Amino acid sequence: MQDADALPLDYYTVFVELKSQLADEFDFVAEAVAMDRVYQTVSRTPEGLPCEPPLVIPRPVPGLVSKRVLVMDYLPGVPLSRARDEMIKKGIDPDGPEAKLFGRKLLRALTETFGRCILETGFFHADPHGGNIFVLDDGSVGLIDFGQVKQISGRNRETLGKVMIALAESEGRPEDYDKIGKLALELGVEINPDAKKEAAPAIALWLFDGSATELPGGYDMGELSPNSPVQELSSFPQDLVLVGRSTILIKGLSSRLGIPWSLANEWAPIARSALGIGRDSASKKESRVRFRDVWKTLKQWSKGRATKAVQKMPSPIRTKVLSAIVKRQEKKEQHR
Repeated sequence: MQDADALPLDYYTVFVELKSQLADEFDFVAEAVAMDRVYQTVSRTPEGLPCEPPLVIPRPVPGLVSKRVLVMDYLPGVPLSRARDEMIKKGIDPDGPEAKLFGRKLLRALTETFGRCILETGFFHADPHGGNIFVLDDGSVGLIDFGQVKQISGRNRETLGKVMIALAESEGRPEDYDKIGKLALELGVEINPDAKKEAAPAIALWLFDGSATELPGGYDMGELSPNSPVQELSSFPQDLVLVGRSTILIKGLSSRLGIPWSLANEWAPIARSALGIGRDSASKKESRVRFRDVWKTLKQWSKGRATKAVQKMPSPIRTKVLSAIVKRQEKKEQHR
């Protein structure tokens, strides 16, 4: 049993937040409303146009929802916690190119879903774990169990967006870290009085950039390391506890999959859109936006046909094709 003083921060705020969430865990009418609300966010562009959701969200069946009963779409597949065993059963190497390709798809689906929900509306699924994330039979990603959701304040949502942009635009200069640190403190993060001045930006980088190999101030990446920036936290804002839970899940998945992944880089474009940065130029291109969404839908359709074609290839050829796709995606990520 670990001594409370050895923990990286006071978990009182974490438990208070979880207590408030559990009160609504079994209100199925509220869950159905939450499910629809998240679906509406990710199934439309910020301009309000229909788009392909990054993952599958079941829809409640009208007329079959009450406070104690919830009937929804059935998602054929297995929870992420059992995906590795299922791959082995199907003769797929869990460490091979096919699994690696799906890993990138999984990270992108979760990153886009949580990024859009947190930064655009502030309302998001607050209980992501390996039992609630599904690998569907057609290779897509599903998300279930909307009993726990969270609405963060508009002010925190905007400041969080500014943190993402500052992290993505940082070149590692002292003035960049100063800006990130000030924004982190605006979120309500409290630092130990004797902490280094780089503690706040190091915490932000640790939380939102899983691709980082170094932290400012010489801090370590490990959460329980004596030199972790998390050790410098004296208090974490309750409003953002479940945001942290979502980011740590994605960060943990990227680490387990061996795929460097920066939430800051991925969320910065969403934040710019949500904050209206560049909105004037975007409005001038409204017709282009509409065409882009049509084109995206067509690409999704063709991608589905291509996926089926790859699945029918002989195993050696399929492995070579998938390996080439993985390498292409890795190269693309390096230039993001």
